[in-house]
Amino acid sequence: MIISGKSIQNATKVYGEQSQVRSNTKTGKTSTTQGKDEFILSSGAQEFSQVFNTIKGISDVRPEKVKEFSEQIDAGTYQVNSKSVAEKMLGIYAGR
Repeated sequence: MIISGKSIQNATKVYGEQSQVRSNTKTGKTSTTQGKDEFILSSGAQEFSQVFNTIKGISDVRPEKVKEFSEQIDAGTYQVNSKSVAEKMLGIYAGR
């Protein structure tokens, strides 16, 4: 038996058509069926999604702080507490 590229393509085509068309033996009708992908989230995942969406909607900027600092800078009264900045920087390196 000689197997050529054309015969392989024909066989693949026939098997592909058979898998797509299903014969309904009761009614004699043929129908094309397509599987649908489906996933179901656990209750924990649904709760996480709700919390995540709520957090995502919260702004990282606190407008009252921005206003306070802007007013201090404009008035020339804003002063950096260098000791506090240094402690926070060292805390990062110390793993706190």
